Amino acid sequence: MVERCQTWTPKRPGYAVCPLDHHNPELASSLYRIEPGQANYPHYHQRGDDIFLIVSGVGELITCPMTPPANSVAATALRRTPVETGSYVHVDAQCLHWLRNLSPDQPLYYLNIAPLSHESDRVDVTIEGWNPKSTYSC
Repeated sequence: MVERCQTWTPKRPGYAVCPLDHHNPELASSLYRIEPGQANYPHYHQRGDDIFLIVSGVGELITCPMTPPANSVAATALRRTPVETGSYVHVDAQCLHWLRNLSPDQPLYYLNIAPLSHESDRVDVTIEGWNPKSTYSC
């Protein structure tokens, strides 16, 4: 699957996407790459769930239920879940989430299946007091 992606579009530093199948607007799929030590960004979607399948790598998924129109959350409210090659995760709409690559030298690749509307209904969230080395629980 990774080899199939010839063109990677940068989304943020250390984070890129390769669209795979966007023919069905309710069930689009894209492959994402997070560089070693990097993360995507804290956000939630107002509508529609996310499905993540870790294709390769090791990292963590950080989550916390949100109540719109919230755009910030205390770091102490976060839940951290380890992910690795083969991990499958379902994230509900209105649940803050982001993935971090914990490897010092290997990219983390994951398949994301979600509605195409996710780009327009995404709410970016500020994490107050975030320290990636601390342990938090929701």
